[in-house]
Amino acid sequence: MKNLKITVCAMMVIMSISGMSASFRFFKKKNNDNNKPAATVPALSKVTSSNPASDYCAKQGGKSIIVKSSKGDYGVCMLKDGTAMEEWEYYRQNNTPRDAEAAVIGMPNPASKFCVDKGGKSVTEKDKNGNERGVCRFNNGTKVDEWDYYRENN
Repeated sequence: MKNLKITVCAMMVIMSISGMSASFRFFKKKNNDNNKPAATVPALSKVTSSNPASDYCAKQGGKSIIVKSSKGDYGVCMLKDGTAMEEWEYYRQNNTPRDAEAAVIGMPNPASKFCVDKGGKSVTEKDKNGNERGVCRFNNGTKVDEWDYYRENN
């Protein structure tokens, strides 16, 4: 039994060492690929992953590109008229927090809308603790919590 434990431990050590050496060779090869001269790396390349600033640039008819510099990579939006602007700067100038807030504020409550669509009347009632809740009131006098009604039927 003692020989079995020693054999298993020795096998585990050998497998660990071989795994580390294999990963070291892979890491060394990968690092050698990154040490290519800067002349072989293109200065501009297309954006491969999307972000809100890149999406906004494209929606406005611009072309999103990545600029590689010694300080890091950054996105630039090339607009139709030929002007170039850093993507996030362009996005922030044209999308304020108020714009996003207005979009949410203008959206109806889906439970209230569902209540009205089904022939009910959406009303706000207070419970005994003073908390407000949406209630769907029907012509026959029945009342049901709007969100409960919405969830049960959707």
